[in-house]
This record gives sequence, structure tokens and C-alpha cells, in this order.
Amino acid sequence: NPAGPRAMTEAARSEQDLQRRWAESRWPTPFLSTDGGERVRVISPGRWNHGPGPDFLGAQILDGEGRARRGDLELHLDARAWLQHGHDGDAAYDGLLLHLVERRPVNTASLDPRIPATTGLPDPLDDSATRLPCADIIERAGSAAVEAQLLRIARRRFERKARELGSLSAPMGPGSEADRRCLIAAARALGQPHNADLSERAMRLAVERARTWETVKPLIDPTEPQSWRRGRGALGTPEGLGLILSTLRRRWTEGPLTPSAAFARLAVLRSGAATAELRIPGQLGRGRALQLLADAVYPLTAAWSRWLELPAARYRRTDDLRDRLTRVGTAAGPGFRWSHPHSQALLELERVRCRQWACRICPLAALARR
Repeated sequence: NPAGPRAMTEAARSEQDLQRRWAESRWPTPFLSTDGGERVRVISPGRWNHGPGPDFLGAQILDGEGRARRGDLELHLDARAWLQHGHDGDAAYDGLLLHLVERRPVNTASLDPRIPATTGLPDPLDDSATRLPCADIIERAGSAAVEAQLLRIARRRFERKARELGSLSAPMGPGSEADRRCLIAAARALGQPHNADLSERAMRLAVERARTWETVKPLIDPTEPQSWRRGRGALGTPEGLGLILSTLRRRWTEGPLTPSAAFARLAVLRSGAATAELRIPGQLGRGRALQLLADAVYPLTAAWSRWLELPAARYRRTDDLRDRLTRVGTAAGPGFRWSHPHSQALLELERVRCRQWACRICPLAALARR
């Protein structure tokens, strides 16, 4: 039947247009209603996925209780497309955050139970109704003003980390309290972003139970008191992280060397040399060595100037914020030179402002009011 393929092609094209409209809209949306009557607000649309799996990955919403949640979204013209596309039983769609449809079913009770609850798409809104205060701020306030503000935010982040690490309690064990604090800070840094607490707890127990440096061997229990979040590489497993921490401890306590003396030496070296000294072939690469410098060594030794020299990194959880700042039709946004302190400032803003939806007190949004 020649009409069948044509109809399917037209439907697919319309759904592609629906995805494009979603990707190109301004955010946040107004509050949307789910089938269950819950009110949700989409803060960022996620990354358009042109391959298998949900249409948009890593979207962020505020649920009815004001909690920020992140996950994947699937868009359909009609809810029944869920079954037509074979999504039921596909593990890629497990844990879907929202199932958005343009044509809401009149009677949801009549839907096949295999179709997940739906949320209606918002009506198209004009730019003024949805634009966040920080959108296009580089173009509106100028690169120099944004750069200066980001540097101030980065300085506050560095000082906060220095205070937090400096006040870490260290259990009794070998060496000085400062030495034990260095090991705990290193364990916490290398356990980030998901296993920092487990890693820190393992190092604390290892130090507390040891009588000499040689017997400090952190063993991470992936089941207690919280589950281990598996990642990539040696640091992605409890055994791999424990081995890396033991190797660093051994390096930092050879002969007369102590962990605090090793940290002081690393803080004097240029970041490239310090990174090379920290690397462990096949276990600890350049990226995680830089993270150890940024999140443990430099804050604990108050090495602000060295921290500034670190190469810039891009973090997935700040992609939405970065894109908002640089979404312009001129060269102002794309031409902005992102540095390490800029990236760290975005992390701080995402943690204390964006996640809480605190636009009114955001220091970047304040630039637009000057």
C-alpha cells in the first residue's frame, strides 16, 4: 500500500519538527501538568540525541516540590507512538524523566498500560517570557565584565574549598594531623563526583587503624553505607581507586618524605610538572591528576596562583549554563576564551544558584542590571 509509507514519512518528519522546536525553544518552560496532576517545570531541554535512545539526554526539571532533577526526555506527537516505535521493553528508556506529547490523550485510563505517563508540551512562548537573566550576558554586558565577575566567583570557590579542606578533622594515626589531612583530601578529590564520601571514609578508617604509613591501605566497600557509582577507568572501581590511593600514599611517605611535604612540593612546581609527578601509568591519567591538584593540593596549600594556571576543563553539568551565556548571533559569545577559573566559576554557580533556581541573586544576572 503506497499510502502507508508516505503516511509514516510524514509522521516522522512532523516528529522531527517537534524535536527541533523543543531544541530551539527558550527556557525555562512554564509549569506543565503530568497525567498524575504533578506540576513540573523544564529548566533546560537536554542535549538532542540523534542516535538510538531518548530524544533528549540530561534535561533538568523542577518537580512539584521544587527539587531539581536531571534525566532523559522522549517527545511524541501522540502517546501511542511509544508502542509504535518499540520503546516498551527497550532498556535505553528505563528511568525516563518525562514523556512529552503534543496531543494529550483525552482519557488516559484508556491508554495501554505499557505507555508511560505523559506530560503536555508547552505552547510556543515569545523570547521575553522565557529568557533567563543570564542569557546572552556576554553580548549584553561585555566580555571584560563577565570575565571579571567569573574570576571573583572562582576566587570565592577556591577560598571555600581551602576552608573546607583546612577544617577537615583527621583521626589519630601515623604522621602529623596535616599529613593525615592531605591523604583524606586526596581520597575525597579522587572519589569525585559520585564516590567522594565512600573514598574519604575508606581513607579515614585506613589511617585510624594503621600504626605506620606502610600499613595504611584503604579498602573501599562498595555496599556500605551507600552504593558505589561505577565509572570509567581504574578510578571507576573500588579496587582501582583503593590501589591508586595506596600508590600515592607510598610515594608520599618514602624515606623522610611526608604527605604534607609532598603537597608543598607539588604546589611549588608548575602545573605541568606537578601533573607528570602525580600520574600513575595505566591508573591515574592527566585529567584526574589535574583534578587532584585543583580539588586537594592547591586549595590545601593556598596555591591560588598555581590554581589559576591550570588548563580549562569542560564539565557536562555546566554545559547548559555555558551555552546560555554564549548563545548570541555575533562573535562575542563563541570568541570568549574560557579558562580554568571561568570553568570553576560555572561549577560554583551551578551548585549554589542554577540548581536552586536562584536567578534573582545570581551575580552574572546582576551584570545586566548595571
